[in-house]
Amino acid sequence: MTHPTPLVLPTARVEDTELVFSSPAGEDHALALGAFALKIPDDIDPRPGLHLCRNFYRPAADVTNRYRGHREATHPRSSLGYEDRPDQVEQLQIESHLWKEYFPDEVAEQLRRMRLLTLYTLEGLLRLAGVPDRDHETVTGGARAETNLCYSTINHYRSELDRSIGIVEHTDSGFITTIYADQPGFEAFDGDTWRPVREQPGHFIVNTGDAFDVLTRHLRRPVRGVLHRVAATHPDRSSDDRSSYTVYMGPRFNMPLYQYGHDGVRHEYQGFRAYSVEKAARMGYEFHSRV
Repeated sequence: MTHPTPLVLPTARVEDTELVFSSPAGEDHALALGAFALKIPDDIDPRPGLHLCRNFYRPAADVTNRYRGHREATHPRSSLGYEDRPDQVEQLQIESHLWKEYFPDEVAEQLRRMRLLTLYTLEGLLRLAGVPDRDHETVTGGARAETNLCYSTINHYRSELDRSIGIVEHTDSGFITTIYADQPGFEAFDGDTWRPVREQPGHFIVNTGDAFDVLTRHLRRPVRGVLHRVAATHPDRSSDDRSSYTVYMGPRFNMPLYQYGHDGVRHEYQGFRAYSVEKAARMGYEFHSRV
């Protein structure tokens, strides 16, 4: 049995709020694939997020320890919260305006910095696709004003569960997801082949999703939504379970997705919530019941 060649993602960085790719070829590859590696700035320490991933599902130790006890907590002000998925992962999803309420201060601060980085990356990709700056706030639902949908996903891959996949194949519904993981396992569908993504130390992985695909489909430089999955993990006494966390940005559920026609004119495509519900049904999972 031959194994596919690992996929080396193109690399980029944010300099003074501007997204810069390492090469023009890498820029083209990133837009066509829907994924790239983004350098972690010096002012973002990924360790608090990993500590949360490795503890959020454990029973609460005491009321002052906000790293633990999230599996049992109801997170009443969140429309998302804890989810036990049918694959190997359990997830905690919390909206950005609730990070300080539900997470330790150092995690909330790290995610705040990641949110800014994700915003600058989103705006850079919009410019590369040819979306006019004047349209950014409209099509994103207010990313600069922080009125768009932004949340974190905290993932724990339960190696003791004998399941065939870590996270099933899917595209993200929103615009952009910034990901940090402590172990390999991320795979992308490239051309007609599933390929493991090679880790690049010191970098996040950035995915683009359906909202970008819909918006830019008819523009000169469309941005694809990448189909991706996570391979199953298995018990290994030498390492912890796989952990990852993300910052996701998308349109609000109560607004439309937009699309530019071949003539460059923007029009409404479909309500984002309706789109998300239909997509969930197609892919065989339940849409968030509280949204």
